[in-house]
Amino acid sequence: MPKSAAFSELKDSLSIAQELLKIDKTYYSDPPKTHEQKPVQGLRGAASVFVVAAFERYLRNAIEEYLSKLTTIPSTMYHLLPDDIRINSAFRTLDYAMKGSPNKPSKTKKERLPDIKGACQKVLDDVVNPTAFNNTGGNPSSVTLKNLLKDIDVNDIYGTIRSGFISKWGDPIAQTFIPDKLDEIVQRRHYVAHTANALNISRSQLKESIRFIQILSELIDRILKKKIQELSTMVKSP
Repeated sequence: MPKSAAFSELKDSLSIAQELLKIDKTYYSDPPKTHEQKPVQGLRGAASVFVVAAFERYLRNAIEEYLSKLTTIPSTMYHLLPDDIRINSAFRTLDYAMKGSPNKPSKTKKERLPDIKGACQKVLDDVVNPTAFNNTGGNPSSVTLKNLLKDIDVNDIYGTIRSGFISKWGDPIAQTFIPDKLDEIVQRRHYVAHTANALNISRSQLKESIRFIQILSELIDRILKKKIQELSTMVKSP
């Protein structure tokens, strides 16, 4: 099944984190010797940050990429879309125009005037605004992921992808393994970013993180594609 451009970009980004781990493995001991701790901290800290940043960018880009396929829906069919999509598109489009988009540089009130006019026109024309759905808040946690997908009418994401995840992961998992593991990876990034300390991060943890994020993103990609296909079919065949 073809993947999104966002997923291809994610794989490229994760390969950079993998290269950092290769350097670690090639040149340094595990655990690192005293004189190796600084470069190892740099490599592992960078890898942990890069993995989460790549996942966050994937979420933003994938959601926008898939939702852009709904922007050509005729206005006469717009009412057939789920309430969550229509409500979130309208309210956030106006809100971001008035207050500024969380993903863009701040603007003065005068600079926002064209944005406000454009936002009002989108709402009046019944046009889906993909950028109204991709705010991760700089924290792609399990709750953020759940809410992002719920906003586009994808409910119970963890239950939906569970069987597919187990198949790709290759081992049995606990009921809350997927959200718990995602939060563990994100919190590890937070710890590095706020303490500048990566000594407690192991190679195996980072290797697992890369594998987890790639599997999770692939399944999210599949769900997003399926949802948009369902919605496109629905509005074409009322």
